[in-house]
Amino acid sequence: MNVEKRTASIPNSTAVLFVIVALLASSTVFFAYQGRTGNSTSQSTTKTPTDPYLGKAISLISGPEAQAGTASASSNSISVSGTGEVSYVPNEALVSVSVVTIGTTAGDATSSNAVAMSAVIDALNGIGISNSSIETNGYSLYANYAECDSSCVPRITGYTVTNSLQINITSAVPSQLGVQAGRVIDTAVAAGANQVSLSFGETNSELVKLESSALQQAVTSAYSTAHLMASSLGVNITGVISASEGTTYTPEYYGSNVVFAAALSVNTTATPIMPGTQSMSVSAQVVYAID
Repeated sequence: MNVEKRTASIPNSTAVLFVIVALLASSTVFFAYQGRTGNSTSQSTTKTPTDPYLGKAISLISGPEAQAGTASASSNSISVSGTGEVSYVPNEALVSVSVVTIGTTAGDATSSNAVAMSAVIDALNGIGISNSSIETNGYSLYANYAECDSSCVPRITGYTVTNSLQINITSAVPSQLGVQAGRVIDTAVAAGANQVSLSFGETNSELVKLESSALQQAVTSAYSTAHLMASSLGVNITGVISASEGTTYTPEYYGSNVVFAAALSVNTTATPIMPGTQSMSVSAQVVYAID
């Protein structure tokens, strides 16, 4: 009887306190559980493998990020370049001959130029140069003005006409090519041409063969360099990612010279021309995949 009375007499504030303590205890357990779960998740998503080539620890994230990292790692590569060069004796000469005339009127300049250039073409035909090997590569007509300062009115003193032909000569024999080029120059100047330029090159069919040979050398050089690098780094080449090439081909050009037929008429010696030797260079840039 006494116990029941004491229990019944516990104040309401004490009962409330018991409830609060119970709630706090359950919350503490819940928070502790959540904390342990969070730590476990964090530890399971972080990996630290070792790079097999550099011997360094690397960090990868699991999930989509890990897949992206793996794709990037698989694209490891070595980029190298190689060069190939071939030398050759030109089999083609390009002779440019021009007739430059001056007249007091445009009509005078053009008509006198036409007469002179026709004589040049006839003379070239006479030494066996067919019209299929001759083409016009330039024609110009412009007015000549007297010198004056800013206060005077420009005054035309005459007109200048320039008509240019290009003669294509091919020969597999270098000495013969030089003789033919010299003969074309002498013949054209004697007939009225007063400006000459010369360059040597190679026919397209031969250029293709030369470029193929130089490119093969360049690729072989790049391959050798890549394997040397891979061996030094302790990696293996697994394939080619990309490749590109560039060609350097510069035909030798002998410039432009003004020659006067009057001076040549007293010179009976043929103009000596020596084709010489030229070269072609090809570079190859290759990116190799490695693992």
